[in-house]
Amino acid sequence: MKGWERREGDPKFNFVEKMGKYYDVEEPGGVFWDNFAPGDTQLFTDASVYGPNWEGLQNAARSVLHGMTDGHHAVVGETVASSAVGFVGRLERLDGTVVAFDARSQIGWACVNGAWKIKQELNYAWVVEPETIEKTLGKMIAQ
Repeated sequence: MKGWERREGDPKFNFVEKMGKYYDVEEPGGVFWDNFAPGDTQLFTDASVYGPNWEGLQNAARSVLHGMTDGHHAVVGETVASSAVGFVGRLERLDGTVVAFDARSQIGWACVNGAWKIKQELNYAWVVEPETIEKTLGKMIAQ
């Protein structure tokens, strides 16, 4: 979840600067679905639209923290791979409102010019009580 984190005082979140190494911003076509996506749509076919869609939410937050609940599920080929992860998150808006969630992601990767890039993403999250995830925030999955 590195890159998606935000702490009070951090510079403005810019998707390409923070997350461009994970997404193919040169050939951004793909399928990106997220039921928690801000705005009018949950389905995107272009990483250069999907990613920046999160900038407003990130920049209107005092903090965005995550913790991993499940990982290391991957199927890897020479040029494509799929991975699945579980995570929780806590977003505190500038007005003090807190939104806590539990989520799962299925991510499709392609090897593009020698680097693994996300070309497909299916994210599903549901709201939980903030205290139920407090102990998990900041947690990483041991390798």
